[in-house]
Amino acid sequence: MPATAVERPHVLLALSAHGYGHLAQCAPVINALSVVVPALQLSVCSTLPQSVIADRISIPCDVHAVELDPVLQMHSAWEVDAPASQQVYRAFHEDWEAGLQRDRQLLRELNPDVLLADIPYRILLAAEQLGVATIGLCSLNWAAIYSAYCAGDDMDTRMLAQMLSGYRAADVFLMPQPAMAMPELDNARVIGPIARSGVQQRSALLTGGGIPVDARVILVALGGIESEMPLANWPRLENTCWIFADAVHAERDDMLDLDELSMSFIDVLASVDVVLTKPGYGTYAEAVCHGVALLVLARRDWPETAMLNRWAQQHGHIATITREQFHGGGFVSEIEALLALPPGAGLEPTGIGDAVAVLREALSAD
Repeated sequence: MPATAVERPHVLLALSAHGYGHLAQCAPVINALSVVVPALQLSVCSTLPQSVIADRISIPCDVHAVELDPVLQMHSAWEVDAPASQQVYRAFHEDWEAGLQRDRQLLRELNPDVLLADIPYRILLAAEQLGVATIGLCSLNWAAIYSAYCAGDDMDTRMLAQMLSGYRAADVFLMPQPAMAMPELDNARVIGPIARSGVQQRSALLTGGGIPVDARVILVALGGIESEMPLANWPRLENTCWIFADAVHAERDDMLDLDELSMSFIDVLASVDVVLTKPGYGTYAEAVCHGVALLVLARRDWPETAMLNRWAQQHGHIATITREQFHGGGFVSEIEALLALPPGAGLEPTGIGDAVAVLREALSAD
């Protein structure tokens, strides 16, 4: 039986532009789908940089710089600006019906066989209204996040109902583990973790970075959201090198930027000892699946944090530091404790195959 019922199956990928995590969840799925559906046509709707999309997705795609959902406003990579976020969301929802019409027109113009959304919600409702197959995919949903910071009055209540109406409109909402509990979605389906697979190239990393062969290496990756890096206060650890995913141009011989290396981010991650990050799905899943220890900033107000930390503790190694430690550099003991541990066992990112199976079924049914 053929993989699809159409000659050149067309998937529209709708991505939130809040950091790179939503792209990180979907890119491995799209890349794997393109292997089993070689004629796959892909369109992407997102305001993420096209260079970032092209770096993550292995097949050619048409990118449309369309903002399909509001973007949570941030003071930093780990601190939500709740009042500003509320203003942005309210402006988006005040235009709800006109926005639905725009989404329907976009779908008519692109004419996809399947819409995959991570996790814009209004376009899911528009697709249902047009009879387009719809799949949601994410470890969280924006209704749960918004309600944790901003819900308060009748307008917020109406907005949350609209968000949930979008998510409920999906034929299925896939929840890659570790995912938030979503009892409000009766179309939710748990799948395995999703993460890119890197190639461990420790020797090449050390040689390319001019790093001593016996050095310990820490990757700093805060998820694509600009934040102040208080490097003047950070410790200089014996025989240890810091690599920064986002360029910091430090003037220390123990620090270098990822773009100085001729290696991809995921291969670097697979080759280091520790990743310093904030709570967020993408880096957690990639580190744990590769058996790399996590040093994370405390982020108690973020609704995913407790669940992410439990999962990382269950399947790998994790230590937490406070924001004061991050800014003051007082986290030597936590790093040394992680470096003293053996590598984690790692995990297979089985959610990729789970999601591909759902997409192939949707394409075949078209």
